[in-house]
Amino acid sequence: MKRFAGWCCVLAAALFISCGKDDVTGSLAFDEPAIFFSEGDTEPVTVHFTASNLDTFSISSKPTGWDNVVVNSAAMTVTVTPPSTFDEEDVKTGTVTLSGSGRDGAAGSASIFVGVVARQDLSAQRANSYIVSQKETNYLLDVMHRPDDASLATVSVGVVWQSASSLIQYVTLDNGKASFYVGADSNDETTIKSGNAVIGAYDASGALLWSWHIWVTAYDPSAAAGQRLFNGYTMMDRNLGALASGNESTDDIRSSYGLYYQWGRKDPFIGPSTYNFANGTAATIYNGSNVSLSATPVETSSSNGTVDYARLNPQLFLKGVEASEYDWLWSHDAALWTAPGTAKSLYDPCPAGWRVAPAAAFAGLTPEAASLEWANTKYSVTLAKDGVSSLFMGAGQRTYRDGKFQNFYFTDADPKSTRADEAQPWIGLYWTADASTAENLSAAVYFHYGSAEAVEAPYALRRAGGLPVRCVKE
Repeated sequence: MKRFAGWCCVLAAALFISCGKDDVTGSLAFDEPAIFFSEGDTEPVTVHFTASNLDTFSISSKPTGWDNVVVNSAAMTVTVTPPSTFDEEDVKTGTVTLSGSGRDGAAGSASIFVGVVARQDLSAQRANSYIVSQKETNYLLDVMHRPDDASLATVSVGVVWQSASSLIQYVTLDNGKASFYVGADSNDETTIKSGNAVIGAYDASGALLWSWHIWVTAYDPSAAAGQRLFNGYTMMDRNLGALASGNESTDDIRSSYGLYYQWGRKDPFIGPSTYNFANGTAATIYNGSNVSLSATPVETSSSNGTVDYARLNPQLFLKGVEASEYDWLWSHDAALWTAPGTAKSLYDPCPAGWRVAPAAAFAGLTPEAASLEWANTKYSVTLAKDGVSSLFMGAGQRTYRDGKFQNFYFTDADPKSTRADEAQPWIGLYWTADASTAENLSAAVYFHYGSAEAVEAPYALRRAGGLPVRCVKE
């Protein structure tokens, strides 16, 4: 790969193999998956390709307006020059396809993404979670350091899991930074394709060193409209990882649950597969190749109930057992998350400038009467204090014993509906940053369907349980 002028980043590869007669095969692959140009770049970028049993090459397709794409068969390179201007019918992103042929009918092709896109470098921030909100953008993230600036011997990066296929694209290591691309929603090209992902940094042996949550959302927590002030704490108006904040539809309800966390762990777990927790299973997640993943919960033990094991296996839910006092961490640690007034912990899952809310932030929050009416209490309630209100989801929990999603509240209240678009009796549980050393429990927030009483905060729970989280400003 060669770099010429202007900011650009050449990033992995598409491969096609074809057979000719007598089983002669041809293969073709780019060394990199994408070429990113910044607005105003005019200098070309050259990327290498490899081929087997092919000797003649040509560009078989390219984006409209990208006329200057040149193949050098001898050097086995393709050089792309971005358009200096774009006419109305031209496109700023697309795919260049290289085709090859050889003797006895062998053939192959490979594709590479090219685009003039925005660029955002998140490396100045230090956190375990990053908000990504601009569509058609190449993002950069320092993966050579943990949030506490400790060095990492990173040699490669990749997607650990993502909530939708092709959410995080063209991931590669570029000068010590993870480089990746987030596109537009295929159903609405004016908005970003939203979802959640975890990307990881790996050492030379392929072992995971650290991982970061990428929250892809149009939500802006720095805007006043996206904040609520409770008890002196500025709180996000939605759950960490939520893709909505509403209950108008079943899709809104499930999207508003956000992600689930075991107390003290930095990495999130995907929410339930259905809004009403019908079968207790988690939603589907995918790896970087867009293949669905299975992440069966495992019981904690003296060997795997460690911070290191949790770090190496961020996708695994660690079930509590009696011998661990139903903590995922065998030896217990009440300082993995910390409340305001002390330094933000290394394992806090909130983005830079934010931290897990303490129990004190929820004190005295009481349901608004209108939100308790049957038509409005669809897996949620509006909690308020001193004239400030926010929708909180009755998002249940991942139980500490088996890791299954569970959401029910036994009640004699009527009516009880079995319609899919109406509420069922539910519970609301949120982790807080506060740990109780008594019996190795931690403090949660608790409220439930039909109750007009203020929330219970703190409400002691076993740390292996998986609950949503709200973040407050540091």
